[in-house]
Amino acid sequence: MADRIHIKGARLHNLKNVSLSLPKNKLVVLTGLSGSGKSTLALDTLHREGQRQYMESLGMVTGLVSRPSVDSITGLSPSISVDQHLTNRSPRSTVGTVTEVFTYLRLLWSRIGVRPCPGCGKGVPPSYESEAATYEDEGDEPREVVPCPHCGTGVPGLVMGSFSFNKPAGACPGCTGLGEVFRADVRRLVDGSLGVAAGAVLGWHPKATERNLHLLTAAAAHYGIDFDVSVAVDELGIPQRDLLLYGVESPGFRRHFPGVEPPATVTAGRFEGVVTALMRRYAERIEDTEYREKTERLMVKEECGACAGTRLRPESRAVTVHGLSIADAARLPLDELAGWLGGARERATGAEWLFAEPVVADLQERVRRLVDVGVGYLTLDQATPSLSAGEAQRLRLAALLGSGLTGVLYVLDEPTIGLHSSDTARLVDVLRRLRDLGNTVLVIEHNEDVIAASDWVVELGPAGGAAGGALIAEGPPVPVGAPGA
Repeated sequence: MADRIHIKGARLHNLKNVSLSLPKNKLVVLTGLSGSGKSTLALDTLHREGQRQYMESLGMVTGLVSRPSVDSITGLSPSISVDQHLTNRSPRSTVGTVTEVFTYLRLLWSRIGVRPCPGCGKGVPPSYESEAATYEDEGDEPREVVPCPHCGTGVPGLVMGSFSFNKPAGACPGCTGLGEVFRADVRRLVDGSLGVAAGAVLGWHPKATERNLHLLTAAAAHYGIDFDVSVAVDELGIPQRDLLLYGVESPGFRRHFPGVEPPATVTAGRFEGVVTALMRRYAERIEDTEYREKTERLMVKEECGACAGTRLRPESRAVTVHGLSIADAARLPLDELAGWLGGARERATGAEWLFAEPVVADLQERVRRLVDVGVGYLTLDQATPSLSAGEAQRLRLAALLGSGLTGVLYVLDEPTIGLHSSDTARLVDVLRRLRDLGNTVLVIEHNEDVIAASDWVVELGPAGGAAGGALIAEGPPVPVGAPGA
């Protein structure tokens, strides 16, 4: 029948020829002991076959998505897995950017933000007439200059890029928008008890050591100083040590010889420096997660002193909406941000509200969905690599709730993990809203409240591993206290 998903003879992993029929457009909970086959049935069988059938219907090659070990599955819809794998580990990714809430905040601040005049220091309100073109084309670089109404000084116009830590117009120059700075841990790079010739630089292999010895002695000769490569690094003079660590072009070394230009070529002694070379390679490969994490083991991480961890330029942090900077807004827990947005209409002037109303409406809806899935305690400036698996899953769930998709099979893997019990009811409401849009919601779950709130329950078991994989029961949940419960 078209209103059910029929599975016949599922045998993948420990599943023992499982056959069952799941109602569509319902909230279905798959439960059982750990290792009983829940993930195998939901993710490795139903979700994978849903993807394969959908790709096949589009005429796409499905060799990379193999058919699971099952006799047949009929009535499937295109499937979306909402698992607990954190895919975005970029240091530039935050709760605000992945949910797009910060994007809307940037739009709000660019439209009605008040910035201090660089001439007189007084607040310069937005000039809606002269900045109308900016709002129509939300670019990244300010194009108009607005005169200060108090002293006439030209003030750069505001655009969305002014508040993005991933754009030059908004990023803190001290940390390039990361909010943190890494400095090399010299103790992990150089063994100060050894001379350079004896292997003091821990990252140099023998051939690199031999080559760099020539460069160091050539650089020292260029500046008229001695560099004894047999002397322990800790016993070197300050200029020699600065040469080794920071190289001939660094301010730290050039302060010793302010009137001397560096050597013209590498072979003539244009030595880069151990620390400088490490930091250059790190910056060049910042998007390479594996290399970045490996290199950061040689560094010490500190909050950026220039922006106090906010990632933004000082002029961007100085812009306020109703007395609040965008950095302050990003540090509010989401449930507090929801309250602040709720009072925006009362605080706004008529002209402000004309421009702000549609933005605030979108913000309120997005923040409300995040609060509903139980992450109201998170802040927009929290980096996504620091999120738990459960938190990342709930962020994705909130995004799906706003997509408006229908006719989809959603597969969720234990969404209550790490969720406070008081937020379980909200999560259940979210799952029901996904269902009521016209979707089938299949949840792997042990939580009794979620099981009781479902439309259909499937239990696998009776135990885990080789003793699992059998269908124990299926049907609507039995109310607590009812006969047979």
